[in-house]
Amino acid sequence: MKHFDDIKDNEIRIISGQRKPAKPFFRRWWFWLIVVLVVSLLIAGMLLLHKQRALNEDVIKNQVSEPVMMSPTVMQTESAMVIVCDTMINDVDLQVYIPINAVPELCLGIPDAKDSSIVLALQAADIRADNRKIVGAFVLKGEPLAWGLSKKGYCAIIDGKTQIGMAENSPLFEEATEKQGYFFRQYPLVNKGVMVENKPKGKAMRRALCQLNGQVAVVSTIDRESLHDFAQALVDLGVYQAIYLTGGSAYGFCRCEDGSIDWWGEPLWKEDKRIPSSINFIVWKKAETLPKD
Repeated sequence: MKHFDDIKDNEIRIISGQRKPAKPFFRRWWFWLIVVLVVSLLIAGMLLLHKQRALNEDVIKNQVSEPVMMSPTVMQTESAMVIVCDTMINDVDLQVYIPINAVPELCLGIPDAKDSSIVLALQAADIRADNRKIVGAFVLKGEPLAWGLSKKGYCAIIDGKTQIGMAENSPLFEEATEKQGYFFRQYPLVNKGVMVENKPKGKAMRRALCQLNGQVAVVSTIDRESLHDFAQALVDLGVYQAIYLTGGSAYGFCRCEDGSIDWWGEPLWKEDKRIPSSINFIVWKKAETLPKD
C-alpha cells in the first residue's frame, strides 16, 4: 500500500481536489439584488411619470377653465362679444374663441363685418376645386343644399342648440331639415375625448369647432401645424368633440370685448367673381333672448 508521503527524490506528483462547477447567475444572491433594484427603479420611474402627467393635466384644466369662468360675469350684460384666450399645449400655440350672448347659424356668401349683430364668423364646409360645390352634406335653414359622406365629422344646429360629433350617417341631417335647422360636415378631429387621425398632411393654420368644458368654442393655431399635432393638442386641452373648420388663409373675423374687429386670412369681396357662390360660413349672432338671472 502506497502512502502520499512515499515520494522518491526523482518523482513529481500533483495533488489537487475536484473543482465545483460555477453557479449560474440566477442562483447568485447578488443577481437577484440587481433584479430587485432594477424593478424598483422602473416602478419609481412609472409612478413619477404618472404624477407628472397628472400635474400637467391639472395645469391644462386650470388654463382652460380661466376663460370659461369669465362667462357668467359677461352673461349678465346685454353685450354680444367673443372672449379670446391664448394658451400653449405641447409647444403648440393656440387661441380659444368663446362667443358670449350669441347663437350660431350657417350662411351662404360673405358675412358683413359691419353687421354689429355678428360677433364671430369662420368658413365652415370646404368647397370642391373641380365643380366649386360644397363638400359633404349641408343644410341651410331647413333646406338641403348638398349631400355626401366624404367627411365623417358633423355639426348640427337645431333649435338654437349646437351638436358636434362623428358618424357616417346621422339622423340630425333629417332633423335639421324638418326643424329649419343647419347641418354641415367636416373632418373629425376629436371624438369623445380621443384624437382622430386624418389623411391630409403638411402644415397650415388650423381651426376647429369644439365642445370644450360643456360649451361650444373655436380653437385656432397661431402658427402652421399638422392636423395630427393640432388634434393631439385639442385632446390635451380637454376638448371632448371637435371638427375641422376651413383653415389656411380662409377669411374670418371676430368682435372683441372692446367692440373692435379682429380679422384673419385673405380679404374677400362680394364683387369678386372668382369667389364661388357656395362659399359658406358659420356665424355667431347676438342672441335675441338673453338668459335671465
